[in-house]
Amino acid sequence: MTKRLLSIAVLLSAIVAYASTPVLQLDLSDDTLSYDANEVWTGIYNNENLCADGFIFSHTAPYGPGYYEGFIASRNTDTDNYYDAPGWTANQWGCMARGGIDLGSGQVFDALSIEGKPFLINYYSSYSLDGSNYGTSYITIADNAAFTPRGIYVCNTPWGYYGCTEGDGFAQPLVADGGYYKVTFNGVNTETQTTQSVDFYLAERKFSDRNADGVINEQDNFTLDHWAWCDLSELGEVHVIYITMDSSDKGEYGMNTAAIVCLDGLQAAGNKGAVHNTTGNKNSVYAANGYLYLTFAEAQPIAIYTTQGALAYSTTVEAGSAMIDLSHLNSGIYFVRHNGGCHKIVIR
Repeated sequence: MTKRLLSIAVLLSAIVAYASTPVLQLDLSDDTLSYDANEVWTGIYNNENLCADGFIFSHTAPYGPGYYEGFIASRNTDTDNYYDAPGWTANQWGCMARGGIDLGSGQVFDALSIEGKPFLINYYSSYSLDGSNYGTSYITIADNAAFTPRGIYVCNTPWGYYGCTEGDGFAQPLVADGGYYKVTFNGVNTETQTTQSVDFYLAERKFSDRNADGVINEQDNFTLDHWAWCDLSELGEVHVIYITMDSSDKGEYGMNTAAIVCLDGLQAAGNKGAVHNTTGNKNSVYAANGYLYLTFAEAQPIAIYTTQGALAYSTTVEAGSAMIDLSHLNSGIYFVRHNGGCHKIVIR
């Protein structure tokens, strides 16, 4: 009897611990972002990260309008082939699945059910850095906390898809033997050490035994045109996921295939209390009863933005706790930017 009660107690403790672990699920269909006439996030040419569902996605526009690096959101349904690089530059907003995944129905591959749903596009640049150690494309969560990724859905953009299959005037179609196109997810733990790296292939040409039949042949060729799940659990507990891309089609300055990929449905378990040990910050940001409550380990500027990317308020707060009256702002969803990241708040 005593042994059985002990076993039940251990099981209940495990269930409670699991239930108390915050689960993060990226779902851009909650309409907290705004989109322009091309169905592209209106913040595309602002130097602000994209914040959604507890995740912070790096984003910069270092050279002004017309160019960005990192992550944006889109709900563009265009899958046409624009044939050359100038055409693609003006029409780089689509997804071969024609929309983001449908978390509600689970019909992640059904174009009719997902058409027009928002998704992420990541543009990876190997030529410039944004001041971090992780290049231009990285993912964190608020307060520099640690988290344990479970996985993410991946799909080709039309630019990447047609670049691999037909070329785009700069990239050549992948070679018949050994051609590949991939995105790599790299985990960094709280000691700033790389944990693991997960390769996800967007296209292959007899590069590996994809169907595991013991022979590398034409049956192992593919170019991804739908959402597919990439398991990221082997990254373990991380502070940062940074993304790189590679292709067998390379030139003097690196890969010729467009360094662009669609992503959606990122899932992770947040780890309360696990904070990046290089900062030591114990930041707290939340809104309640018409006020913004802040606790920072060091003095820093803050900025409050609308979902359209407009600056609503900015100030500098001292180390310790602070309270800011938000009564001058309209009810709605806002994003609070500070040195530790970005928080979504709701003013009622």
